[in-house]
Amino acid sequence: MRSFQCNLLICLLLGVWATDVDVQKKEKAPPKTGIFTAEFTEKSPLSDPEKMTAVLKPRPGKNLTEYDVADHTFQLVVPDGYDGSEAYGLLVFIHPNDQVSLNRFYGRTIKDVLAKHKLIWVSYSGAGNPVAPDLRLALALDAVHNAKQRYKIDDKRVYVSGMSGGGRMSCMAGIYYPEVFTGGVPIVGTLYFRQTKLPDDPELRALIRPEPPAEGGVWGQSLLKPRAGQLRDMVKHQRWVLLAGETDFNMPQMRAHFEQGFQKDGFEHAHYLEVPGMGHTYPDAEWFEKALVLLDEPLKAQDPANLEPADERTQRLARKRLEVALRTLERNRERGVRALERLIEELPNTDAAAEARAKLAELLVDE
Repeated sequence: MRSFQCNLLICLLLGVWATDVDVQKKEKAPPKTGIFTAEFTEKSPLSDPEKMTAVLKPRPGKNLTEYDVADHTFQLVVPDGYDGSEAYGLLVFIHPNDQVSLNRFYGRTIKDVLAKHKLIWVSYSGAGNPVAPDLRLALALDAVHNAKQRYKIDDKRVYVSGMSGGGRMSCMAGIYYPEVFTGGVPIVGTLYFRQTKLPDDPELRALIRPEPPAEGGVWGQSLLKPRAGQLRDMVKHQRWVLLAGETDFNMPQMRAHFEQGFQKDGFEHAHYLEVPGMGHTYPDAEWFEKALVLLDEPLKAQDPANLEPADERTQRLARKRLEVALRTLERNRERGVRALERLIEELPNTDAAAEARAKLAELLVDE
């Protein structure tokens, strides 16, 4: 009897051990890579109707679209080299069509580009141009939220892109949610928060569809203007690359949005690329990569590893600014964090900036 009990106890212990090993194996399972579709069940806190209403400010009596994120499929392209040890960038792509093919433009077409630049791609179907903009915007926020649950994402490299109507939506997403999207690549379609003039050049006017008035005319303001403080921050930090086609009917408007909008408002990291001979279509991988390089360029310029050490005078100045920032942090967390971020941005190759980075990392862990 005692032998039977001992054997039973051993079997139970072995069973527990085996279960524990199975759990550990599941926990250590490598992240999924490649090109695949996924279903998400969790909405972003930012896509809450009350919060979105505060941002979009719909006209009285107009309700936001009700939806279940589980009704939509998401398409992901995760480079094979991703193993979770390093944070990758994230690019949310908004398509103009409801049905999305895994082989169109992204996926196999630019898979190597995504791998080279360490970017994870996520898009969604069931929300093309005919769908209400608030739903398309909410799903873009949901895509970011869920991708961050599954993968290690660099918050400084969360980008939004899209083609045609999706390009217009990418402008809406980046301008309305700059705290989420640090940059954008609208393709053959843009929106802006200022009225812009139609071109006088007859060749440019001939491209526009529907045809513009014979003389004068403007494109109306498409988006709500950001708050003054928010706009100042966007102008300094956000990165934009407007990717237009030379023969596309939207090209004149995109050029106007760049020259009379992004450029006139002083966006420090805004660029305009016009693909020779391209109409209203997707760019090839080479041109899309040019846009990605421009998006990442300011970050590389700020990387301390690429900078020479600062001189003694600059080091002293940075040290004083760090002391002020830390004192400010004790009184007001938000202002203190901004002071640390400005120090890092303006004096990146100093010892004080390195300490500021460590302090911000510590604050992030405590949140």
